[in-house]
Amino acid sequence: MNIKIYNRVMEMIKNAPSLMTNPQTLKVAIKSEFDVEVEMTAPSVEHLVDAIDEKVLANYFGRVWQPKTKKYKYSGLDIIDEVNALEPTSVLDLGCGYNEFKGKINNVTGVDPFNDRADHNCSILEYRPETQYDVTICMGSINFGSADKIIREMSHAVSLTAPEGLMFFRANPGKQHEAPQAKWIDFFHWTPEFIINIAKEFNCVVVTIKQDANRLYFVLKRRS
Repeated sequence: MNIKIYNRVMEMIKNAPSLMTNPQTLKVAIKSEFDVEVEMTAPSVEHLVDAIDEKVLANYFGRVWQPKTKKYKYSGLDIIDEVNALEPTSVLDLGCGYNEFKGKINNVTGVDPFNDRADHNCSILEYRPETQYDVTICMGSINFGSADKIIREMSHAVSLTAPEGLMFFRANPGKQHEAPQAKWIDFFHWTPEFIINIAKEFNCVVVTIKQDANRLYFVLKRRS
């Protein structure tokens, strides 16, 4: 759950309890506060927060955000040669954005819920192919929400990767994006300790962890 949105919604309800029983007024209040439109009849607070969070992410990453791949030393363009050198028969790019690696990394499939250039328009958790991939790439895509959401998405990313397969990540150590549309996004605070613990949780080997500009770059290998 997005704790930033949750706290603000709870504050709004505390100040105006009738919001949760008046869908039209609630819609206006949500639009005014978060600049997104959510239509829900008799919503629970949890469902409302999740719906706002999804709209906020879609608004920012579908309309405002632009990639800065060249900025990163390890998780930028160099990743193309690094992955191709593995000669993978299949590569999965989770949260591919503009699908920049299409045609550059061999046999890559891009998944993204907010960008039409993806091969599959769906979230990480919604993507359920019949086969596993030799390599999985997650460049900044498992970064949003509380630890329970991060763990669910990491678990799914590992499950999509074949045994002995490599997973390449760029992770945000909790740094807020500057655009106003990113105000309500809850950026998870990744740390090397969390990476080590989550690798152990999902039976993976930590190949490397490096500082990459203002992000963390790390590679995991799934054990057999």
